[in-house]
Amino acid sequence: MKQIDYQGFELGPIRPPSEAYSLLVRINRGCGWNKCRFCGFYRDTPFSPRPAEDIMKDIDLIKEWLDIFQGNAPGRDPRDDGDREACYMAYHWLQAGLRNVFFQDANSILMQPQGLLRVLDHLNGLFPQIRRITSYARSDTINRIPLKYLKAYREKKLNRFHIGLETGNDHILKLMNKGVTKQAQIEAGIKAMSAGIEINEFYMPGMGGREYARASALDTADVMNQVNPDFIRIRSMALSDKLEMYEDYEKGILTRPNDIETIHEIRLFIESLGDITSVVDSDHILNILLELKGKMPQDKPKMLALIDKFLDLPEDTQNIFRLGRRLNIMGELSDLTVPSRVDRVKAIMDQSEIDRSNIDTVCDQLMVRAIPI
Repeated sequence: MKQIDYQGFELGPIRPPSEAYSLLVRINRGCGWNKCRFCGFYRDTPFSPRPAEDIMKDIDLIKEWLDIFQGNAPGRDPRDDGDREACYMAYHWLQAGLRNVFFQDANSILMQPQGLLRVLDHLNGLFPQIRRITSYARSDTINRIPLKYLKAYREKKLNRFHIGLETGNDHILKLMNKGVTKQAQIEAGIKAMSAGIEINEFYMPGMGGREYARASALDTADVMNQVNPDFIRIRSMALSDKLEMYEDYEKGILTRPNDIETIHEIRLFIESLGDITSVVDSDHILNILLELKGKMPQDKPKMLALIDKFLDLPEDTQNIFRLGRRLNIMGELSDLTVPSRVDRVKAIMDQSEIDRSNIDTVCDQLMVRAIPI
C-alpha cells in the first residue's frame, strides 16, 4: 500500500444518501478489497491509507474555515483547489448544524486502531458537539478488529457502520467475489452491535438475477433476523456493461430482472423479516418505491400494502410510473394522480417510442446513467 505525501484537503467520490449533511473526512483512498464484481467505484483508484497527520490537517482546515464563517477569524480567499473544497465543505456542514461526520473512502476502519483513535481524538477535540461519526465497514474487517477497539471507537463517537451486506446468499456472494460469507456477515453485525455501534445493512435486490432472486431474498432476510440491525437500506442493482458481473449476463449465467421482478423480490424479503426492530428504508435513487420505509415489526403490513398497490396497477400504469421515476418526474405513487406529471411521461414515451417492448431496456439504461460506474 503506497503512501502519498500530503497534497492538501481531499474528498472521496461517494457517500451514502443518509450522509448528505455530514462532514466528509477522507481516511483512505479507494477500497482495500476492490474485487467485488458488482462495484466499479474504486477500480481506477489504487488503495492507499492516509497518515493520521494528513487527515488531521484536513480537519484543521475545516476548523479554520468554520472560524472564518463564524466571525472568529479574518476572512481570506481559498489558496488552491483543495482549500476551496474545504471551504465549501465547511460551509455545507455549518448549514447542516455541525452534527454528523462520515469517514471516506471504503472501509475506513482498515486504518490501524491507534491512528484512527488519534484522528477521532483530534476531531472530537475541535468539534465536541459532534453526535455521530459513521464509516463504511466490511464484515471481514469488523471480525478481525478486537472488540476493545470497536468499543473505543464507539466511545469516541464512531458509532455507526454502513455494511454492504448486498445479499445473504453464499452462492451469489461467491459469484460476485464479495470475499465474505453469510455467516461472517452475521457474526460481524452481532459483534459491532455488541460494541454499541449502530449497524446499517445494505441489501441489493436484483444482484442474483432471476435465477437466485428467491434464494437471495430469503437468505438476506435470515441474516437480518439474526442480526436485527438498526437500519436496513435497499439499493437496487444497476447493471453497467463496465462491471465484471456483466459477463455473467452475457454468458447466460444470470438474467437481468426488471423493476417488477425486483419489487417481487423485495416483497418476499420484507415478508420474510421476523420479529426484529430494524428501520427499513428505500432511500436510494436507484429504487422504484422511494416511499417504502417503516419501522419493524409494526410497519411491515403498511410496507407490504404499498408494494401490493404498485403490483396491482395495470401494466401500462406501472410503466408510466417506472419511467417517471427513472426520469425523476415522479417520486411517489401519488404522482400518478397528478395529470401534468402523467402527461409529461406519456409525451416522452410517445416521442421516444417507449412501450412494453423496450421499457425494461430504457429503465436499465437510465439506472446506469443515474450512478456512473
